[in-house]
Amino acid sequence: MKRYIVILTLSFIFSSLFATEHQLQADSLVSLGSSYYKAQRYMDALDVLGKAINEADKAGNESAYLSAIMKIGNIYTIFDDYEQALHYYKTSLEKAEKSGDKVSTIKLKNNMLMCYAMLGKHKEAEACYKSIATLDMGNKEINNFYNYLNQALLSTAKKYYKGAIFFHTKAMKYAQSHNMDGHYVAAEMGQIGTAYEGSGNMKEAEKWYLECFKFSERGKYVGPLISSCERLVNIYRKQGKDQLFVKYNKLYAKYSDSLFKQKDFNSKRSLINLYENRVKDRHLNILQNKNNTLIGVIVTIAILMTILIVLLIYIFKVNRRLVATQRLLIKKHQEHNHQLEVQNEIFTSIGNDSDNCSDEELLPKKQADMLLISIAHVMEDTSTVCNPDFSLSTLAQLVESNTKYVSWVINKNYNKNFKTYLNEYRIRAASQLLIDANNFGNLTIAGIAEKVGFKSPTSFHQAFKKIYAMTPAAYVKLAKKEDECN
Repeated sequence: MKRYIVILTLSFIFSSLFATEHQLQADSLVSLGSSYYKAQRYMDALDVLGKAINEADKAGNESAYLSAIMKIGNIYTIFDDYEQALHYYKTSLEKAEKSGDKVSTIKLKNNMLMCYAMLGKHKEAEACYKSIATLDMGNKEINNFYNYLNQALLSTAKKYYKGAIFFHTKAMKYAQSHNMDGHYVAAEMGQIGTAYEGSGNMKEAEKWYLECFKFSERGKYVGPLISSCERLVNIYRKQGKDQLFVKYNKLYAKYSDSLFKQKDFNSKRSLINLYENRVKDRHLNILQNKNNTLIGVIVTIAILMTILIVLLIYIFKVNRRLVATQRLLIKKHQEHNHQLEVQNEIFTSIGNDSDNCSDEELLPKKQADMLLISIAHVMEDTSTVCNPDFSLSTLAQLVESNTKYVSWVINKNYNKNFKTYLNEYRIRAASQLLIDANNFGNLTIAGIAEKVGFKSPTSFHQAFKKIYAMTPAAYVKLAKKEDECN
């Protein structure tokens, strides 16, 4: 019986090591898939993210699983498959709310509102809008923009096109006046055209689609560019304007082909479904195995008890030999435990810098949550966090707080100090540059380290390996291997 217990213990240790391997693999694949997504290599992103959800499920890595399915949902939105996008957004929302991820929750609800609006499901869109109204992005600029956008989308869902035109115009002008990313401006131009088309005013619709096309072409905003081009093709076909139809049909073919091939997209979609089915089958098998295991345990216990009674005398005779064997197994077990602890310290160690706060509640919960969201928005600005002079005091100034509160909020929510928290964002930025050979292929790894804010290549290597459990060079090789497979 004791031998049986020792064997089970050792099996648990080896299974834990196996799970850790899957967890690291899932994190690496999510990072690579996110890099492909930002580079608008959507087919590559779908392939890698599909593998990521499979690995994340094996390892029980909820964070990697959430990030992967959110990105997959965004890709389906780009391809106008709003029903499928909603499937992934709903799954993501459940996990985000369960984990208390407020920033992801707000982003997902905004995305779901857009999908409901585009599908004409005004009741669902209205319910989603009311839910969003109770939330705070933690950034006044972003809050104001999304207030206009969400009211516009709700108006579209209700086919109240006059209201949609009004609020989309407000959102566009707000984005322009506050120097927001050009993608926001281009998208709103296209939405204004769509609202005019829905109202039957094809002249104004054509005007705004042309504005969106020109603006997107200058800024290389691929999504709005293709969408506006497709809309113009439909308008000119209906109006019998053959020359313009031919012109924009060629442009649509040019830009859409540069983004994706429909055949490839359908193939990747099938692959994603395959990975999802594997996850579902795995969960069913686990449930079945648990039932079978329970029955097996009961039978095994009954058999063991019988054997123990029959062989009691024999056990006493060989007791000394068994004790020696058990001591040897326990020693090996302790050695494996020590190795596991060393690995866990490497992968999950948390710095003990002087900027860490105590467990004392320094701020009320609501104020702490708002500060957390503000911090997250600042950290998403790559140019800011990759500035070598960016520090805890800089972050505190940007969120209009002090270093003590900022450090405490980071430590309380992420269980890590500011330095570790900052390095994770810089390393994620570096991982994107490492695979972007077209724009940054001329840079050495040391050059990329400097570009993302590290003052020495050594500290960059250490931080990268700590997060991804591999060197930057190994990460580049992984990316190239994925490219070759595709």
